[in-house]
Amino acid sequence: MATQYQVSISMDSDTIEKLKNGGFALYAFKAVKTANQGGAPLVWFQSTSFLDNTVITWDEQYQAYISTDEIIANGKIHASSSADIDLEQTMMVSQQGTVEVMQEGTPSAISISNLGTSQWTCGISQQTGGSTKPMCAFPLYGKNLDVIAPIEKVLLMFASNTVNTGTVIYKAYSSGVLLDLTSDQSRSVSYDINEGWDWGGKSWGQSVKAQESLVPLLITS
Repeated sequence: MATQYQVSISMDSDTIEKLKNGGFALYAFKAVKTANQGGAPLVWFQSTSFLDNTVITWDEQYQAYISTDEIIANGKIHASSSADIDLEQTMMVSQQGTVEVMQEGTPSAISISNLGTSQWTCGISQQTGGSTKPMCAFPLYGKNLDVIAPIEKVLLMFASNTVNTGTVIYKAYSSGVLLDLTSDQSRSVSYDINEGWDWGGKSWGQSVKAQESLVPLLITS
């Protein structure tokens, strides 16, 4: 059975009311490790359903994908082809864009191998809320191999921007928090619309400023 992770966000009724009246949404981004350059984080999760205890859950269930969409700021990445994949497996991409998953691969990572000469956009998706959504995008050049390792770090922020999942985002819309779940599958935080995020000053949490670059936080080598 796939390992499940969760983050609980506690909020008071005043904050919830102001978030709803202000047209805010909760956005989440997932982190990866890779040696590839030129990649971008994507909006992985978006929700306007707020409770006094809002819980986000996700599983260690992955897909690899390719796309014909370019990696540009605020551009949407749509998967042209995708396949369920596990760590230490490789998705092979043909010249025509058909995909096949092979058992061999890099330990603790997902590999995507371009057998043809066409350039694609590629990345990995992870399951949250019952559906699998892309969390990163990288260029995949002809005859090249991209190796991407998912890591259990999630960035959360509330913002009044209306942005769909799969959108390329380079800078934080607002202040947020980066949470590390690599040593614990569950974290609890609180949010106040004026005070911001609170995680008790624990080492697994990191403050993120509005307009801060997301690439160094979410794509590490």
